Amino acid sequence: MNHLFVTQDQALMPRWQAAFAEAECVTAEEAEAWANAGTLVWVLKEEHGNDGPSFVRRLSQRATVVVLSMMPENGAAMDALQQGARGYAHALSPADTLKQIATVVMNQGIWVPADLMAQVMGSTWRLLNGDEQVQSSVLEVLTQREREVALAVAKGASNKVVARELDITERTVKAHLTAIFAKLDIHDRLQLIIKLTGKGTSAKVNETPSYSSSE
Repeated sequence: MNHLFVTQDQALMPRWQAAFAEAECVTAEEAEAWANAGTLVWVLKEEHGNDGPSFVRRLSQRATVVVLSMMPENGAAMDALQQGARGYAHALSPADTLKQIATVVMNQGIWVPADLMAQVMGSTWRLLNGDEQVQSSVLEVLTQREREVALAVAKGASNKVVARELDITERTVKAHLTAIFAKLDIHDRLQLIIKLTGKGTSAKVNETPSYSSSE
């Protein structure tokens, strides 16, 4: 897989180089000329100017595109996805995270920030009438605190918000989620929503989620 980073200064950040040793920095023109189905193009949002949306749209028709930003915003993330990008992330993401992003998007997945993922999950919960259709038998296997965490997360709250609402640390929230996922034999928040609402229980959930997040 070829990794092209579109920047104006033509220099790879150390963490980009650490993630992809063979990566190259290119201009927008070079990216459009060289991109193909086996190319992952990383576009630094702040540097591709007013033509950014059109540029991402054109690139996405020929290659896989991830938009990076020094100041990520949910609105900008949605715009990037609407233009055809498969991912949106912080430009200073660690090398290991960049590798995860590459794996997700090159396997037809989508990578979005954790707080945006929480909003998507919350919308899914409401769509499935979560508050009215919670499976009590599912909650019975959880402790009281785990129930509180599970319901808050299913409604779209991020780990930080759950921690604040329940007056616990984010690390404790993550520990509770690990226990919840293990007890319910699930792997992510979307599966938690499905489990809690009893929707789609007769169907096998894809082991490779269509969406991932930077959380």
